[in-house]
This record gives sequence, structure tokens and C-alpha cells, in this order.
Amino acid sequence: MKVLAFGAHPDDLEIGMGGTIARYTSRGHEVLMVIATVPNRKENRIHEAEEAAAVLGADLVVMDIVPDELVFSREIVRRFDKLFNGFTPDVVYTHSNNDSHQDHAAVTNAVIATTRKNDCSVYMYEQTIPGGIAPNPFHGQYYVDISEAISPKLDSIMKHRTQLDTYGPWWLEGIKGRAMNHGFKINVKYAEVFEVIKDIARW
Repeated sequence: MKVLAFGAHPDDLEIGMGGTIARYTSRGHEVLMVIATVPNRKENRIHEAEEAAAVLGADLVVMDIVPDELVFSREIVRRFDKLFNGFTPDVVYTHSNNDSHQDHAAVTNAVIATTRKNDCSVYMYEQTIPGGIAPNPFHGQYYVDISEAISPKLDSIMKHRTQLDTYGPWWLEGIKGRAMNHGFKINVKYAEVFEVIKDIARW
């Protein structure tokens, strides 16, 4: 299976679905992590993203869109189309379409436009921690048990040293606590949850 996962910035994917990525790669599936833009400390943050992807066993592409140009537009959709056509994914992940961060929203709008004619499943992960409060709630429907993958998830996040310096140790505790909360809901230790745009059965 080929899995394409979009994050607007370095660390978005690790926070939102690092455990799910680790589960896929540990089972032999091909995962391509895509970062749309790097808003600051570019050299450091790209290097951190490369280290994090290696921890998760995934490949990485940095689209390096200029931050002020990351808006939902025909040009951005064309760039996403080109990436999709080159990878032909079976499953696609992106930010929540109710995410309050403008970069996250732009990425997801482009992903939805690009996948409208593709025969791939599409799921959205939760807003990152820390994140702004959004008026519309996240409707988690699809749970993934990441109990076996919590260590690579947290290890991949720790590779983002610039962000650890910014947010401090409580950042990791919040991410781990959220995974534990979702796990409790489905009677496992840790879980990640996704909202379904389309789910295509392949059997």
C-alpha cells in the first residue's frame, strides 16, 4: 500500500499521526511524508524533519512553498496534482478542514481538490498541539491503535529540537496525553483518531 501524508509544516505529521505512520512502515507499506512550507529556521527545521522521517521509516518531500504563497489557489492545486500523479497513493492523510491555522487549511483544501477524482481513501488528523481553538469540532471516527508505536512517535517529535526549545517538555506531555485519552476510548493504551472524507474498501 502507498500512503501519502500531508503536513503544512515540519512536525505537524509527527504530532497528528506519527504513530500511524510508524505502524504503516513497520508492516512494509510505503509512506511519503510531504511538508508544504517551512516558515522559519529553514535549514534546521528541514534537517529535523529528515531525522524525524527516518525514525518513522518514511520518505520525505519538502515542497518549500513560500509561506505567503501557501493559499488555496489553482497554482497550489496544480503542484499537488503533480505530486499525486508521481506517487499514485492508495491512502491520503491531511489536516482537519476545521483547523484554525491558515496554512493547515490551505493544504487541506488543496488535498481535497486534488483527490476529488482519485480512487484513494482520504482521512484528516486532528489539529496540532499547541493549536488555536476552532469554532467547529473535530469529528473523530476512525481510530488507530498506536500502543506499539508510541515510542517512535515521541522519538520523531523529539527530533524537532527547535520546537522543543520553543514549547518545552509539556508539549510532549500534551501529545502523549491526547494519545492516551484516545486509547482509553477504544480500550487500548494509545491511539490516534481521524475524520473520514472517503474510505474505499479494497477487497
